[in-house]
Amino acid sequence: ACNMPAGNLIADSQFAATQPSGFGGAAIAFMNRGSVRNPGFAFTQSVGEGDGNVTYGEAFTVQPFGNSLVTMTLTAQDLKNVLEQQFAGCRGQSATATRIMIPSPGFKYTWDGSKICDARVSNVTLTAGATTETIVDVAGTVLMPTKTYRVTVNNFMATGGDGYTTFLNGTNLLGGAQDIDALVAYMTLFKAPNKPYAPNTNAADGGTPRINRVGGTTCPTGANVNP
Repeated sequence: ACNMPAGNLIADSQFAATQPSGFGGAAIAFMNRGSVRNPGFAFTQSVGEGDGNVTYGEAFTVQPFGNSLVTMTLTAQDLKNVLEQQFAGCRGQSATATRIMIPSPGFKYTWDGSKICDARVSNVTLTAGATTETIVDVAGTVLMPTKTYRVTVNNFMATGGDGYTTFLNGTNLLGGAQDIDALVAYMTLFKAPNKPYAPNTNAADGGTPRINRVGGTTCPTGANVNP
């Protein structure tokens, strides 16, 4: 389905850094997989830290660009549009590049690459606590197009990088921490003796992957096809 465990971890960290109201009040975060420079954090020990432990340098290998976080307000229609913009040739995206974004906990969607542009994304939902909201239904209809959400991306994406020009529609922009700092802060939550981070175990995800592929093209390199 084009999920990416390392990308999930990074999206989780950026969401955690910007969810508090004073830091953006984010409801959703998106990570571009092109900025995830290593598919995982399973490095052989480098400075005697022991296998399975992650150093700052190893985290930097995965997130090396020093991008800053930007939280903005987007409409539900913007969310649908930018999800459709992931696919090659759609909404101004490069004709040769499909760029599946990685969402934060509780945000899920289905895509079908066999359909035409603007008809590929459906069943977009957002779970927060005990409440699950349908943003786009199973037929691909945006239920409340003008409803707004606070969304976090990195500054590269916020300025239309990787073809995600819909983010240029964002309003009430608030700059935040550097991505590597958000990642390191989040990873300390999983330092021993705490449980290690595990994909698909966030309560908001309900134990299922965030992205569901039902047909069409294959996933980009580095993504898990099933799930």
